[in-house]
Formats: sequence, C-alpha cells, structure tokens
Amino acid sequence: MSSNTAPKQIILEDCWNRIGVWSAAGSSCEILQRVTHCRNCERYTEAGRRILDRPMPEGYQEEWSRVYSCKKKQHAPHTHSVVIFRLGDDWLSLPSHLVREITTLKPIHGLPHRGQGLIRGLVNIRGELRICISLGSLLGLRQGELTNRDLGYDVFARMMLIERDSDQFVFPVTEVQGTHRFAGHDLRTVPTTLGKAKATYTRNILQWKERNVACLDEELLLYALKKELS
Repeated sequence: MSSNTAPKQIILEDCWNRIGVWSAAGSSCEILQRVTHCRNCERYTEAGRRILDRPMPEGYQEEWSRVYSCKKKQHAPHTHSVVIFRLGDDWLSLPSHLVREITTLKPIHGLPHRGQGLIRGLVNIRGELRICISLGSLLGLRQGELTNRDLGYDVFARMMLIERDSDQFVFPVTEVQGTHRFAGHDLRTVPTTLGKAKATYTRNILQWKERNVACLDEELLLYALKKELS
C-alpha cells in the first residue's frame, strides 16, 4: 500500500459561524447565555483540538517555509483589543489583557459599616472571596433606563474580574458584548459634554455599532481603585 495517501478530511460543525458570535444573522445559540462567548464553549474547544490533531497535507511544510523565507513587504496596521461592556446606559471598554475573567452574576455579601459607596462587599469567585466594587460609583454613572425592548435583545448581567500584577478587582456590569479590535485612527477625543467623573477616567471615544464607547484609562483607573481601597 502506498504511504502517500491523502490525509482524511475533517468535517467541523461550525456552529459559531451559524448561530454563534460570528453569525452574520446575529447570535441565537442558547449556550451563549451560559458561556458568554463561543471561545468559552466546549464545542469550540473540541473543534480546535480536532483541527490541531489532523495530519498535515502534502506540501504543507514546504509551502510555509517559502512564505516565512520571503521578506515582508507590508505590515498590518497596529490594532488594539478591548472588552466592551455596559453599565446602566453607558457603554465602556477596558483593554482585553486587563480582563482576566467574566462570570455570571454572583451574590454580593455586604460588609459592616459600608454604605453605598465604592465597596459593595465580598463576592465568591472560584472559591475565593474578593472585594466587589461599584465601578459606576467611581465613574459617577446614573441608574440605567434602557430595557430589553429598547435594545431589541435579552440582557444578562455579568461580573468582570480585572487583574494586573497582584491587583485584582471585581465589579458587576449590566451586560458584556465581548472583545473588539480597532486601529488607532478609529478613536476620537473625549467630548466636553461627557460627565466630569466619567471624562476623568476616559482616554478616548470609540465608535462601535453606532454607539459611543468610552475607552477607560487603565493606569488612572487602577491607581484610583488602589488609592480608595488602601
């Protein structure tokens, strides 16, 4: 028998393109309510394993050797990645590398002698108690008025865990839209009509799906949180 048989073709059930976050008709998968994004789904993970485990087709190594040996003539424009989320009626974003985890809403256990300020209480994240803060309080945001009917889709509140070095902060958000990549020229300056507290922590404004998203200043935000909690 010849050893040059063609590798077996792998057929994938790419539900992420049909009913998931990359569907042109909009996501309709019920599992997304639990996992937030297709990248967190076991079906997506299993498909990735099957692709990586498949044998290389004939000529694959030679073709990519030629590609990497060629001198690059053009470079893709530098892009940035953020996680877009909503607090009340305000759309905000943080750098993707800062967001460690997004989970379903957890019970918040109040702390003695703490009112309705920055610290909301303690929340259990994967068996560890962490301080839960009110990001809306820091940014001076008001209670939201948007409803599911206004948005045209069901909203599921989440909790976001951000981390840098040894600093971790957890806060609830009204909804998470996921990650978004953009180039530097897509940003606009902060308008003077933006609320004072929110403007203080906003570096730029990003236009996304006809909405203005405030790109929060990572450095200033973490500095303020550490100062308030120290």
